[in-house]
Amino acid sequence: MKPVVLVFLALIFIGWDLEAQQERSPRFQKAMEEMQAERVSFLTSKLELTVDEAQKFWPVYNEYLKKREEIMFGRRERFNKDFNPEQISEEDMKRMLNEMLDQEISLAELKKEYYTKIQEVLPIKKVMRLQRAEQDFMNHMLNQIRGGKPGPDYKREGQSREPSKNPQGGGF
Repeated sequence: MKPVVLVFLALIFIGWDLEAQQERSPRFQKAMEEMQAERVSFLTSKLELTVDEAQKFWPVYNEYLKKREEIMFGRRERFNKDFNPEQISEEDMKRMLNEMLDQEISLAELKKEYYTKIQEVLPIKKVMRLQRAEQDFMNHMLNQIRGGKPGPDYKREGQSREPSKNPQGGGF
């Protein structure tokens, strides 16, 4: 998994940790609302959605995001910040690993289900572009968090690191 995706997932888990406190701070709530508004604008633009397509797409996509969050929140519940492998039996660690892998399968099945539903409201060409647009949005948000600085795949002063060779990005 790309480091950028890992950072984004870490930020999501931090958000869910705050949610576990039963109340989101006004600042966190505002940031989440702004991110959602930016997502709508970003994906609508990247997918070149018509007004009619957008009206059909967003309810389905938002339902997908809500269900995905519920699955991912379950992970945070099971693998809380106090996880210490030194204090857990090997059997429990095997069980936890299997639960984590089952969750990854659930996320993939959910994505497949909703991409099928999205095909009912968007042309297949736009559905195919959705995966890349989602990844581009995550990269865009991480770039904003970094204050506009480029990610780790770009050459920095004094380094000879080349951009990523995989233009399609990682998997899901």
